[in-house]
Amino acid sequence: MILKNKLTRETLEISYPEFRKKFAKELQTAFDSYRKTQLNKYSYNFKDDNSMEYNFYFQLQWNFNHFGNSNWYIENM
Repeated sequence: MILKNKLTRETLEISYPEFRKKFAKELQTAFDSYRKTQLNKYSYNFKDDNSMEYNFYFQLQWNFNHFGNSNWYIENM
């Protein structure tokens, strides 16, 4: 994965497991925001949190960049 800092334009190339460890707090924030947005749209579509989490990670790059509150964004996966 290639991540870029919005403020300093620093580039970081890390593997997916490293990303999950280093950005755990930002991922949780992004997922919480995604979850609230999706539940406000159409809660009848999701049987449980597992399907919602699957959908979040299926489009991780877009969801992390748009729902996260981080100075880092995923440039390429």
